[in-house]
Amino acid sequence: MRKNPDLVLILMILAIYIFGFLWQFSASSVDFLKYGEFTSFKKYSIHVAISILAMILFIIVPLKTVKKFAKPLFLISLLLLVLVYIPGFSLRSDYRRWIIVGGYSFQPSELFKLALIIYASYVLSSEYLLWKKWRYLFPLILYSGIGILLIVFEKDLSTGALTYLLLLSMLYIGTWNKKHFLVPLSVSLLFPIIIKLNKAWWERIIYTLQPFKYNTDKSYQIAQSLIAIGSGNLFGRGYMMGKQKFDYIPYVSKDFIFSLICEESGFIGGLIIVILILGILIRGYRVSVKTKDPFIKFLSFGITTHIVLQSFIVIGVNIGLLPVTGLPFPFLSYGGTALLINGIEVGLLINASRGIS
Repeated sequence: MRKNPDLVLILMILAIYIFGFLWQFSASSVDFLKYGEFTSFKKYSIHVAISILAMILFIIVPLKTVKKFAKPLFLISLLLLVLVYIPGFSLRSDYRRWIIVGGYSFQPSELFKLALIIYASYVLSSEYLLWKKWRYLFPLILYSGIGILLIVFEKDLSTGALTYLLLLSMLYIGTWNKKHFLVPLSVSLLFPIIIKLNKAWWERIIYTLQPFKYNTDKSYQIAQSLIAIGSGNLFGRGYMMGKQKFDYIPYVSKDFIFSLICEESGFIGGLIIVILILGILIRGYRVSVKTKDPFIKFLSFGITTHIVLQSFIVIGVNIGLLPVTGLPFPFLSYGGTALLINGIEVGLLINASRGIS
């Protein structure tokens, strides 16, 4: 008989959804002043509804079924990354990151991160007694590497780097022979070279170090984000009272939603978000440690690592410790594909929590 899901985990996830709902409404007030309606908030509300429905669905779906479709899902996600480069399938822009599905845009790299976690969990658990053999891990590392390169060539280094870190983390906990971990780890030596060769990426790092010194578009967002966070002080300006969202911070509903929360609710509001993320870290890893099923162990570890790592990367960007990445804040940022994947991930995590005491 299956046990009840982790109620604490559910409450923390719902709390983050609520924070996202409240501050997306605040961010959308700019649309209201410009166009007379909450345009982006309406779309966000639909995305959240779909995300929550996906979460509920994957709480119900047996994890054995998820494991069964691990490899096909991974291959499909890899194929979708290829379609981004084919004219007619991709959304025309300076960055080829989206494909058009029935009139709606979809970001394959978001699906690939989840598919990688599921497939890595399948491989590492299926060969549970054969971890020391390289040939069982080689296909996972090879195809994951191809997917990561496709993402990087989309001019999306941040998502590529995050996906690479997810792969490394799962290999680290999933292999006894650390030589297997060191092989993909050695690839990280190429990242500084890649960044140095790309002038835009290198300048973005330089301008992040001193955003107020360089008056350029690459430092502008971080400078305005720091102004927003600093002006929030301890308790904030008050809900809906933020000033930086009025075209001072571009894409405030996406990349810089955390700075808006800090401006309007202060250090306390930002701290609550951090506590919720740390809570998900603790409860998610608790599932990974306590479960006896190898697949669920790796799956819950990968999902938790993804949500927490991406959250802290975005926080690092907002407070000026990291260059602007374009990564969305899980559950808080505007973005249909990301919210859908987040919903599936926490649905699987809550589902996994039902198997432990």
